[in-house]
Amino acid sequence: PLYCICNQVSYGEGNNIMRAGDIQDFMPAPYENEIKARLANNGALPPDLSLITIAREGGSDYLFALLNGYEDLPAGAAEPGEGQAYNPYFHGYYIGMAQQIYNESVDYEDGTIPYASQIAKDVCEYLAWTSHPYMDESKLYGMKALASITLFGTAMYLLMRVKRSHMRLRQLAFAVPGKEKSIAANGNVSSLSKYKQVDEMLDRAARK
Repeated sequence: PLYCICNQVSYGEGNNIMRAGDIQDFMPAPYENEIKARLANNGALPPDLSLITIAREGGSDYLFALLNGYEDLPAGAAEPGEGQAYNPYFHGYYIGMAQQIYNESVDYEDGTIPYASQIAKDVCEYLAWTSHPYMDESKLYGMKALASITLFGTAMYLLMRVKRSHMRLRQLAFAVPGKEKSIAANGNVSSLSKYKQVDEMLDRAARK
């Protein structure tokens, strides 16, 4: 499609020019203002479809059900107003948008059978992308960040094990003055013996 783009850098007068739209361009509004939008839709203001997926509870699932949910008016139901259609998935059941998707309403170049459900699925996927156009890039950056954190954390852990191993393996033993030789030559002493010596020293100090 051709979008109306105003390029004041190349055109000093700021005249509007027509060029093919890029994927980076914002999709132009179908109506010039709110009044024309309401007049063309039976007084209802159309929502911003670029954000419709995140603006409705259920997201793409809700849109898919809405596009495929048009039914004949059930028995006993009130007649819809002028320009309205019955859709049980719409809040209030009567929607101002007529059914837009039918079987074989488009042709796929790859030979996909153009069922209404397939067309609705493609529309919902596109609207989901417009709501989060940078999601794939954000996920890629997140994966890179997690990989970097994992490698950095592993390196820091191994470095700590190497550099602080002598401190973690060091053993402190309490000995009564004059009985330092009671500690074994290799520096090992049982927890029971060292605490027993401390208790004996504290008892003697208490008696004095």
